Amino acid sequence: MRSQMMIRRSLTLVMLLGAAALGACGDAEEEQEPEVETMRVVIGETTVNFGNGGCTPSVASVTIPAGGAPVTASFLKADGSPETIVTDAEFELKVEPAGRFTRSSAFAGSISGGTAGTTTFSFSLFHKEEQHEDYGPCQVPIVVQ
Repeated sequence: MRSQMMIRRSLTLVMLLGAAALGACGDAEEEQEPEVETMRVVIGETTVNFGNGGCTPSVASVTIPAGGAPVTASFLKADGSPETIVTDAEFELKVEPAGRFTRSSAFAGSISGGTAGTTTFSFSLFHKEEQHEDYGPCQVPIVVQ
């Protein structure tokens, strides 16, 4: 009788420990997605905001010289502060056409102007590990002079 009681207590303890271990697995920190409300792209001296979670540019077009222009991007939350989850370790600015973009860091580089005329570039926040866009792609006409 005493051995059956010990077995029951042992089984109960094993079941409780197993349930606790399974519960702890569910507590693992889940990867958070960035809450970007505005993608701000500065092309040369022109700031383009793609805001309100959408891709309508804040300017009709951007004019750059034939030699090209520097590009930087920042990603902002609804209150206008930087989205701190967006780090260069996990994300980068993706620019299309890629052949006309030379990267200098995760969120900066330069676009080549090429021949005079109008073309369209698209910009997006690209999640490198998951291989998808978290914001965009958003387009803006570029006028090359």
